[in-house]
Order: sequence, then structure tokens, then C-alpha cells
Amino acid sequence: MSGLPTILKATEEDIKLLLSAQSHLGTKNCDVHMEPYVYKRRADGLHIINIGKTWEKI
Repeated sequence: MSGLPTILKATEEDIKLLLSAQSHLGTKNCDVHMEPYVYKRRADGLHIINIGKTWEKI
């Protein structure tokens, strides 16, 4: 996120809103094109999406 102009950088409130909307929760199936955006996989198999990379794409 360092390459973004200041006005587009995520604030703490932006991150809280993304988390409360559960936009970081993926599915148990992960497509090869989504792998760069996956932070890690939970014990139950659900993939956790990287919030920073999500913000860059918004």
C-alpha cells in the first residue's frame, strides 16, 4: 500500500469497516489466481484474504 497517494491510503476506520463486513473471509476453495491475495488458511479450511491487497484493488 506504500505506492498509493495519501488520500487513498486506508485509515483505521476503513480497515474496521472491511473487517466488520467480513470481507477478509474467503471460501474453502482457492483459485490459483486468488493465491496472491490469500493471507493464510484457517484450521477449518477457510482462506483469509489480505485486507491490504483488497484495499488496493478497491
